[in-house]
Amino acid sequence: MKLMIKQIDSMLNLLVYLKNLFSSFFEDSQKSISSRFDFIDGYRGFCALVVAVHHIVPFHGGNGDLKFFVMAGFYIGVFGFFVLSAFLLTYKMTKELDKSQNWIQMKEIFLKYFIRRFFRIYIPYMFFVTCVTFGPTIVKGNYKVYNTWLNLALLKPVLGNHLWTIPVEIKYYFMIPIICLIFKLSGKYWLPIFFSSLGVMYYLYHTYLFFSKSDASISKSNKLYVRFPIFYSGSLVAFLYYKYEKWENNLKIIITKRFSRFVLCICSYLMAFYGITHFSPYYNPNLNMYKDSLHPGIKFSLLLLVMLIGAPNDFTRLFGENFFLKKFGKYSFGIYLWHPMCILALKYYKIGRQLDAVTFVLFLSFLCGFLFYYLIENPMMKLGNYFVQRKNKDLTGIQIPNA
Repeated sequence: MKLMIKQIDSMLNLLVYLKNLFSSFFEDSQKSISSRFDFIDGYRGFCALVVAVHHIVPFHGGNGDLKFFVMAGFYIGVFGFFVLSAFLLTYKMTKELDKSQNWIQMKEIFLKYFIRRFFRIYIPYMFFVTCVTFGPTIVKGNYKVYNTWLNLALLKPVLGNHLWTIPVEIKYYFMIPIICLIFKLSGKYWLPIFFSSLGVMYYLYHTYLFFSKSDASISKSNKLYVRFPIFYSGSLVAFLYYKYEKWENNLKIIITKRFSRFVLCICSYLMAFYGITHFSPYYNPNLNMYKDSLHPGIKFSLLLLVMLIGAPNDFTRLFGENFFLKKFGKYSFGIYLWHPMCILALKYYKIGRQLDAVTFVLFLSFLCGFLFYYLIENPMMKLGNYFVQRKNKDLTGIQIPNA
């Protein structure tokens, strides 16, 4: 009898341990930067949705009403991702640097930033690259050509597949600390530097920094300077919004009134309509993939700024209160990586209607994104946070002299 009780007790302890392990494993490690940004996951989900449909529709072919999404994924979806990524990372680092008091603290902020980026993006990316290189052919999806494992690891051109955005974005990660440090050191002169940088960038890209079709080719090139203005516009929005948050003025009180938010909401709708009708070849057949590739990101940055200042309103609620878009945004990295494999399923399951095919692939992509998030991304983020916390403990008790 005692032996039986002991065995039952051991089993219960094991079950409790497994429950805690399971809860810890699926505990979300992502924390919201600000409650004001609740709509951003939905906005990111919209970008992911546009990119996925942009790849699904041409592969499926046939008649349908989703031709709008062809190439819109490039101008609206991908550039929307670039702007959001630059904004969020720049905003967070700007807040942290503003609290720092000396160079040692700033170096710690930079180090922790790179640790988090390494585990959040690079390790999951390399997991996928390993699966593509050494896994079954189906993992490659509807793309047949990928660079070698080593070249992809070194962020060299990907050779004509959807991974082209990741090396470019990772390169910009290294620019964010430099940009944030410049604005940190600018102090009360931040506004002249802000407009000066904008003017210098505009001048250079219209005089000396011309780029060729080959430079902008998503299969042959991964040069950052071709897309730099898009990322940088997102960083500038982060600086402006951070200054706006700290701004104490009667005008700010007026902006936060209900009528002002209504006006900003109308402006958001108009800017979104402009973006949809001007950055999709469906509405604008003369759109040039190379000559016009800088402007969408800059205009979407302005839209993001208007959304941030005017939130919450009916426009931001389209994203912030949309369960589907928010979840799509949360698992967007995995969806982006794995959706070509899901598109390939259309080759084996003949689906006549275009809308049915898109729905089928989006469901499979969402499932892959969900699994990838909790099996790879979330554990890697926790591992990154663990190293950051270890770093914080190492600094505990060390007196840092004032600069």
